[in-house]
Amino acid sequence: MDFEIFNQFALGFYPGIFTVLIVGFLVGYIASFLGIGGGFVYTPFFHSFFHLTAVQAVATSLAQMPVSALSGLFVYWKNDKIRWKEGFLLLITSIPSAQYVAWKFGRFEDTELGKTLYYGMPISEFVYLFVFTFAMSILGIYNLLSSIKKQKASELKKANPVVISDLPKTNLPSKRKTLVILLITGIFFGAFSSLLGIGGGFLAVPLFVYYFRMEPVEAVATSFLGIFLTSLGTTILFYFQGKLYLDLALVGTIGGFFGARVGSLKAVKVEPYVILRVAGISQLVVVSWYFISKFPKF
Repeated sequence: MDFEIFNQFALGFYPGIFTVLIVGFLVGYIASFLGIGGGFVYTPFFHSFFHLTAVQAVATSLAQMPVSALSGLFVYWKNDKIRWKEGFLLLITSIPSAQYVAWKFGRFEDTELGKTLYYGMPISEFVYLFVFTFAMSILGIYNLLSSIKKQKASELKKANPVVISDLPKTNLPSKRKTLVILLITGIFFGAFSSLLGIGGGFLAVPLFVYYFRMEPVEAVATSFLGIFLTSLGTTILFYFQGKLYLDLALVGTIGGFFGARVGSLKAVKVEPYVILRVAGISQLVVVSWYFISKFPKF
């Protein structure tokens, strides 16, 4: 860790460190508030402003998640918001899936095909840009629509507290179905975490809310458990592949640690639909900027 990477920032060394600290705080806040890891901001930020390759940006994004996630988890644990059983079931498949995809993705960048230029952009970069843009756009729109439904349901419940009630426990999925769904979700959770550097919570949080009837804050807290352990294992793999910039990750982690504490404290008090709305807007804003700034000029 010689911190030379900060000289790649357009405004210079010290402004680069300061900017990463601020972005780290904001990412930690957003991540712990939404339960989605924060990589949907970090990965395009490192890719665009520090000129990292797609794999390096993903690796460095994931590396700042374990400490930030642990900081937020402590708050959620104290407030008894973590659903431990669902969280650990998710990890059974998410950890091996994340490890496999990280290994394959890290190697693809160094292959002849991955280095082949397509309108001035390596194929590996182009594939990453397409997958990131598509996945984040779909999830952003989904979260916005879901927040509208959640807000209407909340308003109806307040207006008719006797008539409108929570779904009964009998409507919850069976234990066998729960196990299958969580194991399958874990595969995609880990794969997207390693491929996009975004933690995988964008997939887990809606599933927990709408399928397992968790409150959004419980879904965020449980997702954070998965993000912590999955990103920790994947970070170690990327490190041994030589794809990780520890100095960038360290500075981002310092800011993210404090941001995560503030965000998680806010999340335990906020209206449920607000979490989904902020998630949707944030995802669409970031993906729009990233697509416009990085897409090849035909």
